[in-house]
Amino acid sequence: MLKKKICIVIHSRANYGSIKSVLKNIKKSKKLSLQIIVGGSALLDRFGSVVDIIKKDNFKVDKHINFLIEGNSPLIMTKSTGLAIIEISNCFAELKPDIVLTVGDRYETISTAIAATYMNIPLAHTMGGEISGTIDESVRHAVTKFSNIHFTATKLSKRNVIKLGENPKNVFNVGCPRIDSVKEILNEKMSDQNLNKFINSIGVGDNIDIRKPFVMIMYYPVTSEYGKGEIQIMNLLEALNKFDIQKIFFWPNSDAGYEDISRGIRKWREKNKDNKTKFIKNLEQKYFYHFLKKTQCLIGNSSSGLREGCYIGVKNICIGTRQNGREIGKNTIMIRSDFKSILNTLNKILNSKKKFKKDFRYGNGNSGKQIVKILESVEISSQKKLNF
Repeated sequence: MLKKKICIVIHSRANYGSIKSVLKNIKKSKKLSLQIIVGGSALLDRFGSVVDIIKKDNFKVDKHINFLIEGNSPLIMTKSTGLAIIEISNCFAELKPDIVLTVGDRYETISTAIAATYMNIPLAHTMGGEISGTIDESVRHAVTKFSNIHFTATKLSKRNVIKLGENPKNVFNVGCPRIDSVKEILNEKMSDQNLNKFINSIGVGDNIDIRKPFVMIMYYPVTSEYGKGEIQIMNLLEALNKFDIQKIFFWPNSDAGYEDISRGIRKWREKNKDNKTKFIKNLEQKYFYHFLKKTQCLIGNSSSGLREGCYIGVKNICIGTRQNGREIGKNTIMIRSDFKSILNTLNKILNSKKKFKKDFRYGNGNSGKQIVKILESVEISSQKKLNF
């Protein structure tokens, strides 16, 4: 019996983290064959060379594609999206997958969706039906309308996808695959000594001692607020200056506006030497979740605080509009991006000893197995209709 070919397109560190458990389970399957295309920021050193991590995890990369145009504006992001469609469609023509699986809501995601749809390849989509701010909100629902199979992360998301006119028979609430990785990794103990040794062997800035309090900062561009990134990040950085606490700071992703945020970080670094801050491009999941579990608080606008943070029970300060409307647990507080709001919230959260229990709204750690079981048995056509 010929194996069903499942092609997964990975373009960023977020893409990979969000689908890794599915890759592992497809690789184990006797009925499925895994194809991987890697492109975009996942190939670039300044965004952490995610492709090297993928290979280190013993996955074979079938195709490498380059489509990112140098620059930082919405125009450049639009052009990169168009170029991605061309490059991805060439890969599909060669690999001839039976199903394409795409992740989330980034501009590369819609490039994958358009290429697969026009080539009559059934499309599966994870994390549809969720609500958020920025252009991601529009992209996510557009990809839902292109997709034939839907793997949602929550019960509410499943209802939202069905409300968009999708056939309920093709909508599966399986949880978020990222929770699978959290569960697996945190079941394996890692000593503070090893974590310290690792964090101080990468990145730039000051050494960190994780036996002492530290916070993690993940702040990404808000594409619908292009041009305001430097002001927003400076508000956060100046507020952090008021606290004598160690900081692990992640550089932003490749969305339009990342250079504004990077410029703000560089200016702040020049003015604030010896400020107990470590700057890093990327952390492998096997380390990231251990740091996330130990941090006093995650600060920024990443969905990691809402998903993995919710499951772990870590305090999460979500700033601005990037995650507006997301389902959140009790661990998350949503605030405005002005200096006063950030300062007041930091003061409240960092001085609080309140603990949060695990919240399983985004799954309990078996998403990848469920997705693969469905992919093994599902029979789907590329043709679809509104279902009301």
